[in-house]
Amino acid sequence: MAVTVKFFAYFREVFGGRECGVPAAEAATVGALLDRLGDTPQRRAELLAGAGLKPHLVIMINGAPLPPDRPLETALKDGDVVAIFPLLGGG
Repeated sequence: MAVTVKFFAYFREVFGGRECGVPAAEAATVGALLDRLGDTPQRRAELLAGAGLKPHLVIMINGAPLPPDRPLETALKDGDVVAIFPLLGGG
């Protein structure tokens, strides 16, 4: 089975679509998922800054935000839906 990843805003262009599936075995944690998605230097640079998340990145799992402490270690399971989008502002 798989984890579904949904992309929003300009991430759709970077990752080539609105969503993709990643085998659950390759996405046991958020960090493993992002390593899998960051398969080119450009994609990796959009997701990660050194050993952590980019500050402009918002990730939600099944509609809930990542926990602030150790977000890359957050466990994922088969059937989870991960949404990835840039921090939005407006007024």
